Amino acid sequence: MTKEEMSALYHVDIEKIERFRRLDLIGPKRQEDGSFLYFQEDGEMLQRLVVLEVLGFSEIDFTHLKYKDKTLETLLQTRLHKLEGCLGKEICRQILEEGADLHSFAAEKYLEQLNNHTTETVLRIKPGFRNHAFRPWRRYFARGLDVCLYGIIWYILLGYVLHINLTKDSLGLDAAGWIVTAVLMILIEPILLNRFGTTFGKWVFGLKIEKADGTRLSYGEGLHRTWVMFGKGSGYGIPIYNLVRNYKSYKLCKEEEIQPWDEGLSYTIKDTKGYRIAAFLAFNIFFVFIVVVLLMGQMLPPNRGDITLEEFAENYNYFCNYFEYKENWYMDASGNLIERPDERSVVINLGSGESPKLNYQVENGILTGVSFVYEVKDEEVFSQPERIEKSLLGFAFGSTDKEVGLIWNSGDSILTSVLYAENFDLSVGNMRYFSTVEKEGYEEDRIYLIPLEGAAESYYKMEFSVTREDQP
Repeated sequence: MTKEEMSALYHVDIEKIERFRRLDLIGPKRQEDGSFLYFQEDGEMLQRLVVLEVLGFSEIDFTHLKYKDKTLETLLQTRLHKLEGCLGKEICRQILEEGADLHSFAAEKYLEQLNNHTTETVLRIKPGFRNHAFRPWRRYFARGLDVCLYGIIWYILLGYVLHINLTKDSLGLDAAGWIVTAVLMILIEPILLNRFGTTFGKWVFGLKIEKADGTRLSYGEGLHRTWVMFGKGSGYGIPIYNLVRNYKSYKLCKEEEIQPWDEGLSYTIKDTKGYRIAAFLAFNIFFVFIVVVLLMGQMLPPNRGDITLEEFAENYNYFCNYFEYKENWYMDASGNLIERPDERSVVINLGSGESPKLNYQVENGILTGVSFVYEVKDEEVFSQPERIEKSLLGFAFGSTDKEVGLIWNSGDSILTSVLYAENFDLSVGNMRYFSTVEKEGYEEDRIYLIPLEGAAESYYKMEFSVTREDQP
């Protein structure tokens, strides 16, 4: 018979017949024209599958039956455990008494019983199992979105409150980030569950957490849930152990068992529409964009526009700290470099070269130019004090111009153009970058100054300036 005849004979929707066929739970014969021919045994199997579906079997349960990694007896025992005082529980018990054979239990008598009852009388689920979303991957990715959000809060705190270079690779900072992110999650998530019944990530996936009676969790209840989840679900973030706990939680969810932190709660899902996956991907891209903006934002000086010499000193010290330049020095409000007294450290000079003295142009209290002249004669210099100073002036003064942005004409891109160039005259916005170099008797090395063997005299001189040229 055709699927249409099958549908009419057994009173089952064609869509449901197709779904069970795609699951390979019924196996009609494929014809030469691509259509399927169904037989009586297919109809009898279809009736059994319909009975199981009415009893609450999910697509995951049917997949278990397909691959035979769970028996019908095991799945019925699980349903018995979740149901209370209803026809469905009694039918589960009767099928078990028959032997729980998917290929032989008498489905017709159960269908007659089920047709005479409403859904409410057929299935009455115990409170602890009501309205529970067993969607491990959606729950996992929802948690991931939440962690990303807490991580961005940590980035803002680290980069814009503590002024620490976000690109800095440090085991200590990584550990601090893990701790702060965990603390933020443990403290903030209970507030969100109490106020909204969801978190940002859960909202994206249509997930909601409430008490079994439909009321919101108190802060204390939310805190307890989050803490238990952090331990038993995420293994406290401890490497390797967290993977073990994640896997165990995944298995529980796939087997439609309630997680320890969700006992007595209602964990619902509104829908599984495709736009939620699209929203998840879009928010991930947005988070990456936010991180890029935070990283680039650190390359802008604290003071921009028309600045005073004191504000320039603040910018200069900011970038010294950011790049970890001149750790034993700071610039005072008058633009002078002052050495920090530190009796614990011993400075050994191995051809490091002295930092060039800065010259300032100030008009009506506004800084309009900074320059230096760096000269070396008959010396070896194994550092780059003049290049470091170019970097600092480019960021601390050059980037104060409004034309310098986060991405376009960024201070980093401008400096890349001028850092290793020796002779140039470049304007960006209202800022002019000028450099000229004289070199004699030194090896042609762009980094270090090493006198040529046999040279009568070695001489190096760099003149560098950044000046503001207001446009009419």
